[in-house]
Formats: sequence, C-alpha cells, structure tokens
Amino acid sequence: MDIFQLQGLFLLLSAILGYFLHNKLSVKIVSFVNNYINLPTIFFITYLQRGFEVSDAKIFLASVLYNFLMLAIVLYLTRDISPFVRGAVLINSIFMNTINLPFSILLVFRGNYEISATVAVAMATLRLPIAMIVFTYLNKGKSLVPNGLMTNLSRYLPVIAFLVGSGLHYVIGSILSEKDVNTINLILILIVLYEFGYQIKRVIGEMKIENVISKPYIIIYISRLAISPILIFFILLVLGLTSKTIIEQVMVTGMMAPAITNVIWARIYGFDVETTVRSTLILTPIAVVVVIIFLLLY
Repeated sequence: MDIFQLQGLFLLLSAILGYFLHNKLSVKIVSFVNNYINLPTIFFITYLQRGFEVSDAKIFLASVLYNFLMLAIVLYLTRDISPFVRGAVLINSIFMNTINLPFSILLVFRGNYEISATVAVAMATLRLPIAMIVFTYLNKGKSLVPNGLMTNLSRYLPVIAFLVGSGLHYVIGSILSEKDVNTINLILILIVLYEFGYQIKRVIGEMKIENVISKPYIIIYISRLAISPILIFFILLVLGLTSKTIIEQVMVTGMMAPAITNVIWARIYGFDVETTVRSTLILTPIAVVVVIIFLLLY
C-alpha cells in the first residue's frame, strides 16, 4: 500500500501523540526542529527538486493576485486589532492548507489534484514574502515578543533554504524525485502536526464561546469560508481560467481551513499562537464539510 493512502491516518496519529505526550522536553525539541530544521528543509528540498519554475503562469498569477488582494482586504478588516493578534488573524485568513487536506479530498472525489498541486507550489512560494511583509508592516521590523539572534535567524532560514535549493537545482539538477520530496515533506509535516497537537492541549482548556466568536475569529472564519473562495473565483474568471477542473480544484484549495504550519509562522514572528491554533482547530472540520458539499454539487 502506498504511504500516501495512509497519510490522513499518520497525520491524525501525530497530532494525537503531540496532545498526549506533551512535556517540556518534547516541546523544546520539536520547537527547535520545526524552527531550524523542518521549515527550511521543506523549502530546500521542494525547490532543489523543481527549481523556481512556474508550470502554469496563469495559475501562479492568480495566486499572486489572490495573496495581495487578501492581504489588503484583511489589513482593512483588522485595522483596529492589536498587532499581536492582528498578525495571527492575517496569516490564518490568507494562508490556507494547500497540501494534505485538498490533495486527499480531491484524490477521493476526482482522482486528480494536478491543478491544486500547482496552486500549492505558488502559495508556498508566496507565503514567505507575505509573512515577512506582514511582520515588517505590523512591527516595523521588531518582534512583539522578546527575542535574540536565534529567533531572528529562524525567520530568515526558509529564505536562505529557498534560495540555496533553487540555485542548486540549476547546478546539479533534480537529484530527488517528486515522490521522494513528497515522502520527506510528509514526514516533516508529521512533526508540525505533533506541535499542533500539544498546542491544542495548551489552549483547549481555555476555549470559551465568547472568545472564539470575538471579532478576530469572525474575520478568520469569514475570510476563509466566504471572502477567499469568492475572490479566487473572480480572479480565475478575469484571467480566463474557466475550465471546470481548474475552477473546482482552485476553489477547493481556496476554501480550505488555515494551514497547520501557520502555528510555526506565528511563533517565529511573535504573533498570537492561541488565536492561530483555536481558529485552525475550529475551521478544519467545517471547511472539509463545505468542500465536500461543493464537490458534490458542482
């Protein structure tokens, strides 16, 4: 049996382990691995294998337009929210889950996720500069939490890994197959899910209805479930991307819940991790149901 047929089970087990095996040592180790090894490695091996290429220029252009328009919209909606929480709202409103959930759902319902994969590459490429723009805009280059050289280094390691991986691709070629890259990335995402699991344990006891229906959360819910799919649909129409396959695969990606890796981005850039974790936890099952209904009706 192919490892990717069981990826949903692996991811769930990893989150459960993180929830139940939470302790100071595992938190310290996993946080270090995610900051300084995991996130940079994902960028490095992805671009070492494929280089900085755009397999579909219009899909990439759609992703660029989407990211910057979403950034402008959510910046306006969050203008009276404190920078600490605002950063979390911005990244969770803009950065959707582009790999594990949409790929799995599309594989089950359509047997193909090729267009969604192109969107995932484009979004992964844009995520880093957008995160840095948000960080710089909100904090004027200064973190909201105490930090030192190591924290600053962790913010730029993915940039370095991206540049080195892309450069090496054109020097030594693709020494890894796409399956190799996907397997390594799956293993790395398992570690991210472990951290998400123990972050859930840390915040779930403090979850109250009045907190998760407050303005920051409402903005994230509306952004992911309404603004994102409507915006990306109109961008596709404007660019002349009217194929049923393209629309459904891009729309499925656009309706996804926030990315699990946002937890790491929030921690690295000094944004509110609790808002990131809680809104992701709430939106993930809702987004799955919404996407399945969309695919059944479309």
